[in-house]
Amino acid sequence: MKTRNLSLLLTLSLTTLLCSCVDEDNERGVICTEEFRSALLNVPGDPLTESYSIRLSNADTIRHLANSDLRPGYYLVLDDNYQPKLENQQDTFRFIGKRGSEVVVSEDYIFKADKCHITKVSGK
Repeated sequence: MKTRNLSLLLTLSLTTLLCSCVDEDNERGVICTEEFRSALLNVPGDPLTESYSIRLSNADTIRHLANSDLRPGYYLVLDDNYQPKLENQQDTFRFIGKRGSEVVVSEDYIFKADKCHITKVSGK
């Protein structure tokens, strides 16, 4: 009898423990990967002195400080740092690149985002 009670107590304890460790996102069927997505643009020639992206629907300007970490000539258009602001939406972004005060690059992109990552829909 004691063995049966101990077994029942152990089973109930394990069940309670396992039920209390449920990830809310997994409960909704969302499992994100650990990858970090980004969209880059190669601009040949002399380095840009300034670059940024503009979300055209609300004029949100996104400046990337990490461009110096990239290979020469490559510039960040958008990355997963922006995902929370774009989640479950799709929008148009314009990348602007300057040398001095002259705009030498103006490229439009369409991005969308889910609960985990951005995805480039169109653009260079």
